[in-house]
Amino acid sequence: MWFGLAAIALAGALALLYVDRTRREQSGRVREIWARAQGYKYSAADDSLPGHWHRAALAKQEYLGAVDVVHGIRRGEEFILFDIEETATIVAVRRKVGSDVDIDLRLKSTPPPKDPGMNLLGAIGPRIVFATDLEIARRICDQRMVAYTESIPPHVQMLWSEGEWTLGSIPVGSTGREWDSAIETVARLSGILHVLPPIVEPQELDRVAHDPGRPSARR
Repeated sequence: MWFGLAAIALAGALALLYVDRTRREQSGRVREIWARAQGYKYSAADDSLPGHWHRAALAKQEYLGAVDVVHGIRRGEEFILFDIEETATIVAVRRKVGSDVDIDLRLKSTPPPKDPGMNLLGAIGPRIVFATDLEIARRICDQRMVAYTESIPPHVQMLWSEGEWTLGSIPVGSTGREWDSAIETVARLSGILHVLPPIVEPQELDRVAHDPGRPSARR
């Protein structure tokens, strides 16, 4: 009896694995066709990609690899779209100049971020804003940002920035039309965030800290 039950359980597990694998392969083919139709580059997997970011939907996800990865240029801006398997589809748009100030825009129904340094600024439209520098974040949360938050499509869940990247998350299993919409939404936020102060390199910090009345140390 127990042997029969174990055999049935094993058969059920194998069937589920087969269905899941088939669904993933079909999803990958759909994304590959979508990517190539628009001149983007598709790759089946990139194990190290999620480790480039550490906030919002990608907090503590670096141990998971990215699948169905798309690299492309859209209206002059570089983007990457990929899946964290069974978790989320991520869109990342690169800004020309990065910033040390990170911003997080999430739905009011979403739990607050546990990322270090993220502080609550308040509500703007249907979203809640968190930032690593509240004073700077307050300056960019103007009427333009209000209008932007009110136009975000409902399938775009989290939106945030890290360094030179602006990112967003949408549900796994979204359609090509929703991928296009998410890329456009993240790119629009990226444009707004161009006003963030640029990353200060260590050499620049040395120049700022140097007293012009004193001679520079010889190297």
